[in-house]
Amino acid sequence: MVELVVNINFKSIPKWKDFKKRSEHVSDRMMDRGIDISQIKEAVTRGAKKLMPDKTIHAEYKWYKVVYREFMLKDTKKVYPITVIEL
Repeated sequence: MVELVVNINFKSIPKWKDFKKRSEHVSDRMMDRGIDISQIKEAVTRGAKKLMPDKTIHAEYKWYKVVYREFMLKDTKKVYPITVIEL
């Protein structure tokens, strides 16, 4: 079974130079919409997904959409949310 890890801290990805702004943005959007990490995991595992040309994934679930990127590291799927949107 693959473990799912949601990381809203972008400091570990050096190619994203604006890591602080990204982290603050997703944290603010989550707080504004009342969404927590468990709901992001639920959208990633159960939501309808669409892969975009820039390699981001849009997962729609219930009343919200999560835009994220994911990476596989051994048996762990790391999810880096970019934003959370109300539908």
